[in-house]
Amino acid sequence: MKYWILIVLSSLGFQILAQHESIIKGKIITTSKEGVAEGVPGAKIEWRSSDQQKVLSAADGSFEIEGQLPDTLIVSFTGFETVYLEIRDESIEYTVNLKEGILLDGVQVLGGNLGKYIGLIDPRHVETIGTDELRKAACCNLSESFETNASVDVNITDAVSGAKKIQMLGLDGVYTQMQWENIPLIRGLSTSYGLSFTPGTWIESIQITKGTGSVLNGYESMAGMINLELKKPTESERFYFNGYLNKFGRAELNLHGAQIINEKWSTMTFLHASNQSYESDVNNDGFRDMPIGFIGAAMHRWNYTGKNSEAKFGFKFTYADKEGGQLGSHSNEPLSGLWNAKFNTEHFELFAKNGFFLKNRPQGSIGLIGQAKYHHMRNTFGPTTYEGTQRKLYVNSIYGDIIGNTNHAIKTGVSFLLDDYDQTYNDSTFLKTEIVPGAYAEYTYNRLDELIIVAGFRADYHNLFGPLLTPRLHAKWNINKRNALRLSVGRGYRVPNPYADFNSDMASSRTWIVSQNIVPEDGLSAGLTYTQKFLMFDRAASLTVDYFYTHFFNQLLIDMDIAPTEIHVYNTNSTSFAHSAQIEVGIEPIKNLSLRGAFKYYDVRATYNNVLMQKAFVPKYRVLLNLGYETRNKKWLMDVTGNWVGKKRLPSTASNPVEYQRGLESESFWLLNSQITYNFKRFSVYLGGENLLNIIQNGAIISVEDPFGTYFDATQLWAPISGANIYVGVHFALKQKEKK
Repeated sequence: MKYWILIVLSSLGFQILAQHESIIKGKIITTSKEGVAEGVPGAKIEWRSSDQQKVLSAADGSFEIEGQLPDTLIVSFTGFETVYLEIRDESIEYTVNLKEGILLDGVQVLGGNLGKYIGLIDPRHVETIGTDELRKAACCNLSESFETNASVDVNITDAVSGAKKIQMLGLDGVYTQMQWENIPLIRGLSTSYGLSFTPGTWIESIQITKGTGSVLNGYESMAGMINLELKKPTESERFYFNGYLNKFGRAELNLHGAQIINEKWSTMTFLHASNQSYESDVNNDGFRDMPIGFIGAAMHRWNYTGKNSEAKFGFKFTYADKEGGQLGSHSNEPLSGLWNAKFNTEHFELFAKNGFFLKNRPQGSIGLIGQAKYHHMRNTFGPTTYEGTQRKLYVNSIYGDIIGNTNHAIKTGVSFLLDDYDQTYNDSTFLKTEIVPGAYAEYTYNRLDELIIVAGFRADYHNLFGPLLTPRLHAKWNINKRNALRLSVGRGYRVPNPYADFNSDMASSRTWIVSQNIVPEDGLSAGLTYTQKFLMFDRAASLTVDYFYTHFFNQLLIDMDIAPTEIHVYNTNSTSFAHSAQIEVGIEPIKNLSLRGAFKYYDVRATYNNVLMQKAFVPKYRVLLNLGYETRNKKWLMDVTGNWVGKKRLPSTASNPVEYQRGLESESFWLLNSQITYNFKRFSVYLGGENLLNIIQNGAIISVEDPFGTYFDATQLWAPISGANIYVGVHFALKQKEKK
């Protein structure tokens, strides 16, 4: 027996000696029909028998890989047949000629997701909301597109205008960069009411990035970035119709249609109309719960796709004319003695995106983004009048390429922003022109999508405030194929426009006291996120945990605590920060039944009058529960969403007369929404309800009986005021004709 042991050990010894660390060099090529050999960049090279080093071929197809011989080298690239090459000799430089793979007539891939997902590849924490998720709610405009989402909170700003604002990471929406297809969407004068100007049916998907964004998109984005992908001419229905009606008399109509002209050209037109026809006063305070009036929007876009270039361009137009205030009040009757609020907006925009692929650099490209817009708004709140005009020009050029191989990539470019503001508040006029040229560079290291590091830096020069330097870093590591750990850190700036950014706070008799030395806000945001995909009940499930910290070196405060009859607006470099933590789980316990739950904790504080206090109107705790079900034949779709909103700190009203005082803390409450949809062949009908528990904030308006008095205030809103809402709607679509 001992001889057999010696023989086995000797054999193993010879094998170990035979295997040694070697560096194999070679080149990956492909041969065209004309017999011309070209290098293949980005081909994957790996060993068969072990989980050793994996590499990608360089721009010219060359590669080096370390391993133990003998072994089999596997070379793969999308669209080509995989090659298995036995390697025994390290002295040979190997040439691998890839052949095009067999083309199939078609492959049908069946899959599904829970309507939203967080991928494991992107180095940034990006949550994508798809069309299925958007249709779980009425989704008449962008502000109503986040009802089933835990990352974005939506709140009503006041009891007069009906406007809504978002919060991310516990911070006001002004700290979240809003874009559509990487073109600025909401900025400047559109900040307060812009969420209602983008119809939900225009949206194909929404990408939500928590924390600091890419330097390519500017120096803003402290809390996060929301990017909309609108429907594309080449992928959308040739005709689509959506109608909506709710119990408060709000009616909406959405139409869009796409036309594919030829292989290169396609076009698409969007139309939207919304009208609130009659006055509603569910809480019986004598004020309209929501303004009456009309919003109209139109958009037309063209797409061009050539051999080495592509282009997208078009225009957008929005018009809004609405009235709030006391029942029966009208802006054309100023002597009626009734308190009236008037909201008028005109917005026109031209946009263009162009991309060029470099012939001598297969991975190189140049992108150009341009936007020119005119935005005018005139709002009145009783005796207070605000009017503003913004003229904007934005240009961003981007050059992208790889460095050596696809492990290393670079994006760099220059940008230019011109914002001209003309604003009037009562009898005061404010003129401001911002001119901001900038340059940036962003380097990406990508090791087989398992480890990705993105380091970026941009430098902008603001004509009013000097240089703005913005470093940012993102990193992602896949511990294994089913999870991802992400880190982000970066600086951000925001140039405030107090009267436009917080326009809805004019719905009161408070006197505005604005500092004459408003400077840009300056903050540092850092975050850590963990995403895990796993199987539960033999179906896909997910877990996401994230924590973000934002520290302000300088922040603009809207201080309502100094006196209940005043609003103080000023910069502070005292302690100001935001902690945000969230855990979210999504499972499918039985087929076609999805469950999602999320818990959030916010600690958002700033120094008011030398006292560190929790930010007003920001709850410390929030919970979201969502249940979705669809029948096997996909005819019936049902969805129920519950949002629990914890207590919020309220501004002090202690110096008011007793009858006009309010508590220092709000109540917690549940918001329950639900919708059921039935799908026919070409159309679907839906019935839904919002705030089904009929939550109403009593006494929402302070001094409601004397709106022209000293103590009138309609901005202390922390819950709904209009009660339960029931709505019905229909979707109808004609798909594009299939090519024969």
